[in-house]
Amino acid sequence: MSTTYVIVDVETTGLDSQRDAIIEVAAITLRDHDILDEFTSLVNPYREIPAFISSMTGISNDMVADAPTMFTVRSRLRGMLSDHVVVGHNVDFDLGFLNEERLGVGNQRIDTLTLASILVPEAGRYDLESLVYHLNLPDPHNGQTHRAHDDAEQTVELFLALRERALALEMWQLEEIVQAGRRIAWPETLFFEDVLAEKARSAFSDGRSRPAGQRLPDLFHPEKPTGQIPVPQEKPEMLEVDLLAGMLEPGGHFEQLFPDFEYRPQQVEMMTAVAEAFNLGTHTLVEAGTGTGKSMAYLLPAAFWAVQNGRRVVVSTNTINLQDQLINKDLPELRRVLPFELRAAIRKGRSNYLCTRLFQQVRHNGPSSADDMTLYARILLWLPHSQTGDVGEIVLRTPGERQAWSRLNGENKVCTAEHCAQARCPLHIARMRAEQAHIVIVNHSLLLADMASENHILPAFVDLIVDEAHHLEAAVTDGLSFRADKRFLEAVLDDITKPNTSLFGQVQTRLRSRLPRELYTPLETYIEGMRREAQDAAFRLDDFFATLGYFLKDYVNRRSQFAEQIRLTTAVRAQPDYSEVEIAWDNLNKHLKNLVTGFGKLAEGLGEAGFAVVSGLARGIDAAAHLAALPTGTVAVMAGGADHISPAENTPLADEIARKGLRLSEQPMGLQPMARHFPLRNRIISGLARAVVVVEAAARSGSLITARTALDQGREVLAVPGHPFDARASGCNMLIRDGATLVRGIEDVLEVLAGDRQAPPAQDDLFAPPPVEAPAPPRQRDMGALHRAILDRLGPSP
Repeated sequence: MSTTYVIVDVETTGLDSQRDAIIEVAAITLRDHDILDEFTSLVNPYREIPAFISSMTGISNDMVADAPTMFTVRSRLRGMLSDHVVVGHNVDFDLGFLNEERLGVGNQRIDTLTLASILVPEAGRYDLESLVYHLNLPDPHNGQTHRAHDDAEQTVELFLALRERALALEMWQLEEIVQAGRRIAWPETLFFEDVLAEKARSAFSDGRSRPAGQRLPDLFHPEKPTGQIPVPQEKPEMLEVDLLAGMLEPGGHFEQLFPDFEYRPQQVEMMTAVAEAFNLGTHTLVEAGTGTGKSMAYLLPAAFWAVQNGRRVVVSTNTINLQDQLINKDLPELRRVLPFELRAAIRKGRSNYLCTRLFQQVRHNGPSSADDMTLYARILLWLPHSQTGDVGEIVLRTPGERQAWSRLNGENKVCTAEHCAQARCPLHIARMRAEQAHIVIVNHSLLLADMASENHILPAFVDLIVDEAHHLEAAVTDGLSFRADKRFLEAVLDDITKPNTSLFGQVQTRLRSRLPRELYTPLETYIEGMRREAQDAAFRLDDFFATLGYFLKDYVNRRSQFAEQIRLTTAVRAQPDYSEVEIAWDNLNKHLKNLVTGFGKLAEGLGEAGFAVVSGLARGIDAAAHLAALPTGTVAVMAGGADHISPAENTPLADEIARKGLRLSEQPMGLQPMARHFPLRNRIISGLARAVVVVEAAARSGSLITARTALDQGREVLAVPGHPFDARASGCNMLIRDGATLVRGIEDVLEVLAGDRQAPPAQDDLFAPPPVEAPAPPRQRDMGALHRAILDRLGPSP
């Protein structure tokens, strides 16, 4: 460890670095496991210390009355910080206050909170005190927490412990983290670079790493479920209730195996009721107080019933804690007393499981943000040891990490049966385990989702136990309903109507210079009408929610000052003032329906005009163009294998293109795109066209390679000129000098292609309502017309 680190900690009067002040500061200089320097001082904040801060830190107003100011200690701290790496637990908080004093500005920093969330995934809690306890680290010398020097000492111990954990990682794990972190300048990259260098020099490793370009191996290797799927007996075998009761009574199996087992008559009574419900096929409602032992009271008869009759039993709970208790504690204990094998599985919603295919895409392409990177590193270390791929095994600390997980879980559109890696797919493995299980543990939300999907989520079952049933009504309300939120609807309408960045604005910007006037004019008129419709809808939205608010406020105030919500029953709708709400809704609904209808007609009109998009599925406007063209046809030409989507976030879009358009590549499946593949990709794009238009190209642009390829293919090459001193236009200017057709507008392109284009639809008919006529046979696409449409509408870049 040759890097010099300065571990810092501050105690403050509050959380806001601009309004609050430092009351104590500490710094410890560390290099090669040796402490080189230490400094700590109370600081006079020239303000009262809040009582709760004094209670937490033990620092009183009297203690800081004669303390130096930050101005006095600043030079000492500045000398210690120098240009060294600043380390802290939640270091942004400490640096926020130090930066206000012009200290630590520009220094590299490392957050032990981030490192711990990656290297200590089992901790659960990541505050400094909890981590010190979890890792059994030494207590501070003074035995105090929330004092700057003691916290800095503990951070040193934590930092060194995290280094030891990192040194135990595989070389390939460290290399992947370092390579991915460097791409986005992730602050914690420096920590892993130091560890990687030390590991390569030490006896921990032979220094070998994975060869460059080698395919990244899969990390998820669960044990494949090998059980048999339960087969229900035609005539169920009745449970021996007395035998089961005897297992729970004094001298029974439970007392013999568990010395601390306590006989509870209420537990036996509840177990008897559950067993008789199984035998009779009836419903039973049980209210059991705390300490009854209700979990074992229903699991015991459920296990015997499921195994001896081949009838799967589903147990639904409301909380994750109870699910974990059942699967990790109660069921393992139950197995010890059973005379047969009992298979049990927990089944969660799709969003709880990692999509390993998406994660492999991120491994190839790299994370794009600090939150993505932190989660990426955590998964990289966790997944090889996981049997489930369940997010419940790791901690998502921040909203950013939860957002990053949402792009990687099984809820994503890319996670479909046709693309499922099966043996390497956590969701598929969870399904297999549930199908082979005698008892399946679920939560209320998934149970209701299964009902709503007509039993397409859970394996078939007849017998159901609902634990924590008092939460079922709320789960039904949440799970089988939708939410109409004013803020969300406002955001949707705003995205439609903003002048330049809205959907309409983008359509107009892209098509204004590409369509002949006789086509663009009716399109522009139609879009402006749609924009006004959206603006009217936004106005009516305000009116509707204002009217509804007035009605609810008046209705609630007339009945109870405590009520916060009401049900819209027939009696409520019969109130005289409710007619105003209905009128406001009708006014809003009319505009919303017009918008939905209008979008459909717009897409239909553009499709009938012959539009199709050919592109390379790049990030940004290319992806937006592909998405807009899905209903009418779009072609994505891939630089790598047809199954390798880059960037990874376009994977769901790529799947839609494969279903509704065309995705093609000449490269073998699984190949990651490299720089040399893109010119080859562009030659396919030019080959699909009758001409290539180069809109912008530098002197060494890949677009010039595409242009030369087009000439070799006998295609026309056109170029848009630029300023002679603009480097971005030098390639286009050279093409024109060498004989390419100069493009001033769409008319120049149409002139080159004269004779090959289909006549455009009549202006009056393009966006008119479709005539009502008998169903026509499926239209066969004219591939020549498709090629011409691709040529005519090809964008400025592939």
